[in-house]
Amino acid sequence: MDRRTILAVVLSTIVVLVFYTFIIPQPERNDRAGVADSTAVGGEPIVSTPRLEPGAGTTELDTPPSDLGQTTDPVSSPTSLGDSAAREELVTYENDLYEATFSSRGGELVSWTLKEYNNPGGNPVEMVMPGSRELGIVIVGERELDLSQVMFSAQSMDRSDGTKEIVFEAGNENSMVRKTYILEPNTYRARLNIELAGFPEENNYRIGWTDPVPRAEKNPKQDRDALGAVMLMGKDKETVKPKDFKNESRKEFEGNVRWAGVRNKYFAALVVPPEESSTRVLVSGSHEPADVGAEIILPLLQGRANHSFGLFVGPMEYNRLKASDDLQASVDWGWSLFKPISKLLLATMLWMYQFIPNYGWVIIIISLLTKLIFYPLTKTSLKSMRAMQKLQPEMTALREKYKGDQQELQKQTMALYKKHKVNPVGGCLPMLIQMPVFIALYAVLGNSIAMRNAPFVGWINDLSSPDTLFSVAGFAIHILPIILFIFTVLQQKMTPTNADPRQKMMGYMMPFVTLFIFYGFPAGLNLYWTVNSVATVAQQWLIHRDDPMPAAPAVSTT
Repeated sequence: MDRRTILAVVLSTIVVLVFYTFIIPQPERNDRAGVADSTAVGGEPIVSTPRLEPGAGTTELDTPPSDLGQTTDPVSSPTSLGDSAAREELVTYENDLYEATFSSRGGELVSWTLKEYNNPGGNPVEMVMPGSRELGIVIVGERELDLSQVMFSAQSMDRSDGTKEIVFEAGNENSMVRKTYILEPNTYRARLNIELAGFPEENNYRIGWTDPVPRAEKNPKQDRDALGAVMLMGKDKETVKPKDFKNESRKEFEGNVRWAGVRNKYFAALVVPPEESSTRVLVSGSHEPADVGAEIILPLLQGRANHSFGLFVGPMEYNRLKASDDLQASVDWGWSLFKPISKLLLATMLWMYQFIPNYGWVIIIISLLTKLIFYPLTKTSLKSMRAMQKLQPEMTALREKYKGDQQELQKQTMALYKKHKVNPVGGCLPMLIQMPVFIALYAVLGNSIAMRNAPFVGWINDLSSPDTLFSVAGFAIHILPIILFIFTVLQQKMTPTNADPRQKMMGYMMPFVTLFIFYGFPAGLNLYWTVNSVATVAQQWLIHRDDPMPAAPAVSTT
């Protein structure tokens, strides 16, 4: 959980505690055929498989790796593997979800645009940084051999099961490199088979995403805060952000690497290594300018390798990620303690959206259902607050009588609570029990891509961003936090306090503290909390109507 989330949770908890401590006196789309151009043909529907066994899905080599000779200096330079005079060729693949372009130079990915998601400029979201290339191979030994400048031969072909293969191959009399991309329709998943032969023994090679995912949000801070390299090591998710590179430019992780890649707020590029291989992850980056990349390192056994990788390049839609490979762990669920609640809430919202295709109304219904579920606790809380208010004259008299003896004051106060069967923490505890739901909702509403650019009504055109109506001298005016502020004031008016100046001051400050905390929150979260506050005021009014305050009696302190 990032610093903003932690701060929000802590401040929200403080609001609840302060309120009850000081204010209340007490102690998917359809398939279609791929689109062809002069250099490549689109894919056809297939059954997607999460992993490939090494070598699966590749065509026969003209010269098998076992027949390639091993030499003391197999590759004098990267360009010796290919035809340096060859012209760079671009191969494009397109399906319903994305369009990808590969280059024969390095056999690398140069563009991957998402058709169903737009950037702030109205263009499809690009997953490859402009001017960058991804999924390049670097041979790691006594010296690094970067194959990004090797000119590969390129060919594409249809397989009988409907997949599309794009094959890049380069080599000389001693060494060979083959990269086979296997692309499928109606999925953001793909596969990459790598075959290497004729390289020095005991070397390694690395492959991955060397640059961040480009900015895709209107508010650059959203992407900047979420930007990072992510990996699943066994059952543990690791995240490295640009701020972690203040004193170094590289970090290496070793263990059971399930997947590794880079992400921003809502999009990720992830590489899944072969299950049977011992793997490491090299994360490189810088703090300023913000930069981060992640590459998987695999061994070259006797100078050879034959590995099959899974790829995921697209939006972090939970329903697409949860199928296999534990890729759903790339979604930010907040604190692990509340992850089950977050998953349940998201599943509920996605299910409701099928019948109510507006996430704003879904959030309102979720908020009202939450209030209904917790109504017994809320009723207990409000009644406890009311009972405490009725005791204020007697408590004031006790404070006056024992103002010089705090120990006796505490004793007499507890006796008063016991006599009237009042629980001094009754107003606070039920609200604290609801905090896990609020924290889980914060994670879901603040990080679910379903909220991205999701409109509600009127001025609320993006539930993932603050609901700006207009700006004054560059200062954005957000309406939902102001409405929340008004209902917080109403709640204070309905909650009389005693004459304690400190408590009165806290009562005056609370609406402003609430406004400050929630002002920059996403509209989806503010919508939930505003509806919650309106419902709380209504419940409080009903409790007060049925249990009015008595006229102040003359209180004897003897």
